[in-house]
Amino acid sequence: MDNAKLKRLYGRLKGIRELVFAQDRVGSDVGKDYDNIVNDIAVVIEEDLKSFLLKKTYFQRGSHFYATSDSIRDKLLQLVRYLETGYALSEQVIEIGSVYNSITNEELKSRCSDILSSPSNFDRVINQATLVLEDRIRIKAKLDSSDIGVGLVKKALNPNPAKSILKVSDHAEEHEGICHICRGIMLAFRNPTHHQLTDRFTREDALKVCAFVDNLLKIIEQARF
Repeated sequence: MDNAKLKRLYGRLKGIRELVFAQDRVGSDVGKDYDNIVNDIAVVIEEDLKSFLLKKTYFQRGSHFYATSDSIRDKLLQLVRYLETGYALSEQVIEIGSVYNSITNEELKSRCSDILSSPSNFDRVINQATLVLEDRIRIKAKLDSSDIGVGLVKKALNPNPAKSILKVSDHAEEHEGICHICRGIMLAFRNPTHHQLTDRFTREDALKVCAFVDNLLKIIEQARF
């Protein structure tokens, strides 16, 4: 499915929604545009959306044809809600796309790519993000696979620089802060998503965690022994 095209069509639907809610009647070309968009969406998602069509509910006044805004609103609102619920389309999804694209770590980005298309179960996205962080810390500190989670962080990133394998800052307090943040990520996000399924995370929660983990990965890459 072409998600980018679906988002563009969804954006056009929103444009029509703004128009019909501002006027009692609109030109028949708006109704025709709406029907054409419905047909285009049906092709993209490979579903029968005939029930959302206006079926040419136009009327003539003088030499012009119009469609009542009410007739479009009823179908339009149903279709918008259908797409938002079934295909995770909303204003937030469109807006967070730019934030998602700001993530620079390619491995993190590829493992969390379904954040924009999945309708639910965002705990798995957070789990993948924390596992990428865990793996990067392990590799950077040259530890083996037996070191995981909080135990790995304690060994590789000890708050006491003298006991830490990796040094993330020349300033002791800054080094300590980053160490505690990484440990907190494991306790707050890695462990809960690793040991049980949960629906308490939203798409926005998952994106925020991914973006924050991306920043931590940059810090880990620059750490010294």
